Amino acid sequence: MSELSPIEPDAEEEWEVGWDIREATHADVPAAAAAINQLLEELGGKAGDLEELERVAHALVDDGSAGVLLVAENLNEIVGVLGVSWQIAIRIPGRYGLIQEMWVHPAFRGMTMGGDLVVALFDIARRQGVRRLEVGLPAEHYPHLDATEAFYVNNGFTTIGTRMRRLL
Repeated sequence: MSELSPIEPDAEEEWEVGWDIREATHADVPAAAAAINQLLEELGGKAGDLEELERVAHALVDDGSAGVLLVAENLNEIVGVLGVSWQIAIRIPGRYGLIQEMWVHPAFRGMTMGGDLVVALFDIARRQGVRRLEVGLPAEHYPHLDATEAFYVNNGFTTIGTRMRRLL
């Protein structure tokens, strides 16, 4: 990967585009679930069952102890989504957050929206006493893996290793 440079703030000034970052409401759930389906397809997977995705998104909206769902809104349209679940582990004193999903509409990528979503998450996590956030990167075959890794590094994340899974 090449030398990383910090993300510049003030996208609204530079691109004359603005957005609001906020916690999702139940009214946002259908758009958030559709966005997550787009993310799944971009990552090379298949779209999920929208009804099931919406059920889980509603649960995050209802239960702040499970996690948080953030949205970025532009002109009454959801153009960014970040979902995090709160975790506990013996190895980490207290709870930590695991970023489960993050998606920004292609027209808004490179405009600091993703960074704004992450900063909003930092604020919420601190208020909840969460002192650590983790994220798993996409698989090696993902064509934008380097850019995704650079995004998280630019936002203060450090590499801690690879993750594995087993479907049951």
